[in-house]
Amino acid sequence: MHVFCSFRQFKNISCCSLTIWLVLLAVNYTMKHYVIISLLFGCSLSSYSQVPLRTYTYVNKQMTWAGAQQYCRANYDDLATITSSKEMSSPAFAYSQVWIGLHDDPNAWMYNMGNESNSWRWSATGETSPTGYKNWSAGQPNNKDGHETCVVMNPNGQWDDVICAQLNPFVCYNVTNQNQTMYVFIANNFTWNSAQAYCRQYYTDLTTINYSDDNAAVYSAKPQAQLVWIGLYRVSYTWSDNSPSTYRSWYYLSPNNYKFAEFCALMSINNWDDSPCGSAFNFVCERVSKQKTMMRIKIKTDSDITNSVINAQILQQLSAKLSIQGWTGFDLHWNIKPQKIKQETGRTSACNFS
Repeated sequence: MHVFCSFRQFKNISCCSLTIWLVLLAVNYTMKHYVIISLLFGCSLSSYSQVPLRTYTYVNKQMTWAGAQQYCRANYDDLATITSSKEMSSPAFAYSQVWIGLHDDPNAWMYNMGNESNSWRWSATGETSPTGYKNWSAGQPNNKDGHETCVVMNPNGQWDDVICAQLNPFVCYNVTNQNQTMYVFIANNFTWNSAQAYCRQYYTDLTTINYSDDNAAVYSAKPQAQLVWIGLYRVSYTWSDNSPSTYRSWYYLSPNNYKFAEFCALMSINNWDDSPCGSAFNFVCERVSKQKTMMRIKIKTDSDITNSVINAQILQQLSAKLSIQGWTGFDLHWNIKPQKIKQETGRTSACNFS
């Protein structure tokens, strides 16, 4: 299938009037389903999708969560990711107690600062710790009751994970013109998210602590006996296939991390519960439909579109826009290198999307 694209006033790969329509045809279902994506460079990106990206298979083999993950990756694509209630209507989920691909691997956050999607991150950067510095209290972090994903500094200067809805004072920071960090204690009792918003509005952010000297400075900025929010947080429970899906269908009060030992999601009909990952259950695997599309691009420009740097930038911007839209695992490359068209003001090329 071919898609024709029209570029207007394309210069320096940054023009806001550049628009592309992609039409992708999914052929692995009995009905025709289409994806339409509008890419507006430098302005906006929107999409409309009716393509069932995943097909699910119930596997009647009792395995641990890790064993089920390994089996699915060897025979399908991965353990099942669920992105909507509609997907849960698949017959593969019409069984009691099956593993799905959601988990909260403790190796990524309990024993070290980690570098995974469910690891600890600093508010100011959204990134995991660059130094690995930590100052946890004994037995912390433990994610008690399954909802402790924000961090306080306690009166001893050590860290505890607590629920983010707790109300506490906090410490913000600013960086001076002399590149020195200034810490400011705020006595208001806020949730972690409200404290973050306050710091970002009036200062730089909640505190970042990458070294013991940082920790000592934050400790000195607060009243000694006071417990305060710091900028450490994490997103618990992520999908085995690294999907960004935020859809959840937990039972009431789940996850609860019972006995501090439940880190994997078990589905029973339409609701989920956390369970010990070493327990043996049947499971659901997924296959993710892969599509390949050819785009024919006609460009009107004064630039030399045959220049390898320019056509590499085109692919780079296309990739960026698709990533923002939530596409993963795709590859863009020129099937035919851009060439000038004789007796026309435009230049044309074919771009392969898979």
